[in-house]
Amino acid sequence: MAVEIAPVNPGQVEELARICYDAFKDISDRHGFATDFDTPAFAQMVLTSLVHDEDCYSVAASAGGRLAGSNYLTAHDEVGGIGPVSVDPPAQGMGAGRALMEDVLKYARENGIEQVRLMQDSFNMMSLALYASLGFDTKTPVVMMEPVGKADPHVREATPDDLPAVEELSRRIYRVSRRNEVAHLFGSPFRPFVRERAGRITGYFLLGIAGHGVAQAEEDMVALVLHAAGLMPPQMARFFCPLTEGSLYRRFLAAGCRNRKVMNLMALGPYAEPDGVWLPSVSC
Repeated sequence: MAVEIAPVNPGQVEELARICYDAFKDISDRHGFATDFDTPAFAQMVLTSLVHDEDCYSVAASAGGRLAGSNYLTAHDEVGGIGPVSVDPPAQGMGAGRALMEDVLKYARENGIEQVRLMQDSFNMMSLALYASLGFDTKTPVVMMEPVGKADPHVREATPDDLPAVEELSRRIYRVSRRNEVAHLFGSPFRPFVRERAGRITGYFLLGIAGHGVAQAEEDMVALVLHAAGLMPPQMARFFCPLTEGSLYRRFLAAGCRNRKVMNLMALGPYAEPDGVWLPSVSC
């Protein structure tokens, strides 16, 4: 059966969210892990925000006249982040996942997005093989964690005036600017926070599946994560710690954060290793 790819129509989001929820729950249940999307409503909230984001390219797959899945490429700054990618379980095995990936990668090439990244569930052998066959390389294993809340007097919600510091920190440590991405999330459930010491911003962080962060020191990052966790519903509180950062990971464990699953940060195109204390997002 032929697979057709087309831009997402906002009227399709409810069905695409149902597919996303079912697809993630199916693969997670089969491997004994909790799904990333606790409810169809949460999946719909995420997909709705992506479809209405002018910096996000959203596409849907159809087969036999029925929606089969969707994919998203978001590029607020120079790196394009892919996901979530989902295919309806009954439609899997027909090439919809590959077609969705090939389409967003074609869009990236045609629009000058040279750096593309995604986060892959380590237990999902099919997606691992698919992404590798498309040219993605695994850069680092990452653990998704559930944080505990603990207020810190040096952490506050970020403001637009903090964006120059955000850009300086992200360029110096993460090796790419994520200024526009942070600015885009002001006022959202995944709002950014900063930590200040001696009058200087020493780190910033956004909690949740859309979040990421960099910091001058491990203590700054731990304080940012725990403070943000106390201000977010527990089902939305997630963050990603690179397992290559062993000291930072041990600090999070000592603070009471719990492992949820291991993932792979994968990249296509130029990639510079971060230099400092960093936490990736689910898509880059």
